[in-house]
Amino acid sequence: MKTYLGRAASRLEVVGRQNPETSVTSELLGALSAAVDAYDQTADLTRTFVQPLPELVGISKSDFGFLAEVAYEGGTPFLRSHAVVDIYKPNYTRHDVVSNLNFWNLDTFNGAIMPSKAPVVSNDPVNDLRAGGVPLGHMQLQAFLGMPFMLEGELLGASSMANKAGGYTDADVELFGYVAEIGGLLIAEDRS
Repeated sequence: MKTYLGRAASRLEVVGRQNPETSVTSELLGALSAAVDAYDQTADLTRTFVQPLPELVGISKSDFGFLAEVAYEGGTPFLRSHAVVDIYKPNYTRHDVVSNLNFWNLDTFNGAIMPSKAPVVSNDPVNDLRAGGVPLGHMQLQAFLGMPFMLEGELLGASSMANKAGGYTDADVELFGYVAEIGGLLIAEDRS
């Protein structure tokens, strides 16, 4: 197994042994393990991220979300999504996933992840200065959880989940820290 992919698989084994068996933890580790296996078989980051996104949205009890990597054009960073729930589709479900949507506006919650390189949580987006609004036709945000994918001090990507009833907690940040860790390792493997 490749370097970063091997690290991801090893990390998931350790986390599985260290955490008590809860259905949420088991589901999350199962989704992340399947993503690692998918990358091992396909070496396709988009297919790898599309696979677990519906499960991650369900585990987080969110309405929608994305998995993306940081990319650059002319030195300008942006988020290139490999998997995003298609909320523009009428009667969408968390299983309606599209790829290759770019987030250029960094004056948003998505963009706030980049300079902070830290989790971004907002349970009151209307009054949060980081919000920056949403595109035309996009549903309003009721709550937001953004997680940076960091590896050795470098921001490689990010995930977001949105509109969990009641908002996001420190427990959500801790749980989705595993998504961020494995996501970063998968992006590093793809770039190696």
